[in-house]
Amino acid sequence: MDMTSFNDHHAEVLALAASVERRLDPAAVAADPAAVSGELVRLFGKFSVHLAIEDKALYPRLARGADPALRSMAVRFQEEMGGLTQRFDTYRKAWPGPLAIARDPARFIAETRAILAQLKARIGREDAELYPLAARAAA
Repeated sequence: MDMTSFNDHHAEVLALAASVERRLDPAAVAADPAAVSGELVRLFGKFSVHLAIEDKALYPRLARGADPALRSMAVRFQEEMGGLTQRFDTYRKAWPGPLAIARDPARFIAETRAILAQLKARIGREDAELYPLAARAAA
């Protein structure tokens, strides 16, 4: 299985996450919450598309593959993704836009750093564990 497009998605998501992180200065967030809110919209838009593709195409395909280690890992990753998706949804509901951010910039920054850490950890695990195994199985 060619994992290039999935790797490209990860690179794009990580670049957007880095852009959000650069905007997490407390004074900047308080002065212009719309700037970071706009970056988050782009990040979560890209990430939502990526999750949908993984959930509907990648994980089911890997779970049906011939390699038992890959099947097991794909099922585990897909199950874990449900919890992560719920955390992202909760975060997005808590911070729907600039007005919510402006009400509590410090809490917003803390929660944003936490959710970005979870996102980056997940991508790191997929890049280090799942994607290489999928690429080897396809070779």
